[in-house]
Amino acid sequence: MSIPSRQIGWGTEENLLWQISKQLEYLTGVTYKSLSELAPTYKVYTALLTQSGGDGLLGNCSDDPQPLVIGVTYQISSNDGTGDFTNVGAPNNNIGTYFVATGTTPNNWGTPGDVCLDYNTGAPVVTVLENTIGNVWFTYNDFGKYLINSSNLFSLSKTMIITSQFYNSNGATNISFMNDVIENTDSLLPIRTWDGTTNDDLLYNTPIEIRVYN
Repeated sequence: MSIPSRQIGWGTEENLLWQISKQLEYLTGVTYKSLSELAPTYKVYTALLTQSGGDGLLGNCSDDPQPLVIGVTYQISSNDGTGDFTNVGAPNNNIGTYFVATGTTPNNWGTPGDVCLDYNTGAPVVTVLENTIGNVWFTYNDFGKYLINSSNLFSLSKTMIITSQFYNSNGATNISFMNDVIENTDSLLPIRTWDGTTNDDLLYNTPIEIRVYN
């Protein structure tokens, strides 16, 4: 509600209260504008990527469960409803859900033999530094080619990827994005690495930043 105009005939106290009210109104407006300007204009995912080996699908099941490896992408391939992985990075416990492990020991491995996680030994392993985007995971696509995946979190015209040329023991190596964001059931960011030719075993703590603008 706006403050009424100053009236003729007001005394000193009324005029003083009116001036204080106007100052508060002004300061409140300035504060609101400042907070709006400080609001984030994008969500961000910043991580270090390490990759070794080729395409190799393995399982980790409840009949002989092994500790999860932090930074590895897992998929819940079977679950009778007793397995609970929400404390180690899974957004839910549904069959088909992918997640990057944030811990080694799930809440519950569930019924022996009825709960399994799949993982690919050739997919990039990540050290997540910041993530305000949501559930992001990595998969092996082909020789020297990998996919950064999300559940419809990458927008075609609002996603930017920041990376740079990096170096390993063999000298300069590069990382690039093969094409624009692919938006379908799971939006994808295809990437490839090469040192003259496309190769695996080139990523080692390689920085990457993804920004999705509002």
